[in-house]
Amino acid sequence: MSAQEIIRIANELAAKGITPSTAMVKARLSQPVPMAELLKVLSQWKQQPQPTESSAATTPAVAKPEMAPDAVNLQQLSDQLNRLEQKVDRLTTLLLQRQPD
Repeated sequence: MSAQEIIRIANELAAKGITPSTAMVKARLSQPVPMAELLKVLSQWKQQPQPTESSAATTPAVAKPEMAPDAVNLQQLSDQLNRLEQKVDRLTTLLLQRQPD
């Protein structure tokens, strides 16, 4: 059930135009999930996002309005933060894979 919830949350965030990060998904989980499982499922989702029927059907295509300069800077910072979170997620996944059992 936790893998399905992780995927559902990732899809919801992606539908809002937000790149799902480990921290964002973890904060929205209804129950605690082991970090290794969260990283594994989210990593798999990022490699091949799986849109759900409900999120695809309820998310209409919306044209982005022109943004003010402050909003552009905020968007750039948000994009940069998302990229950094993805890199941290990837590095964490690699470190977990390298640890001896």
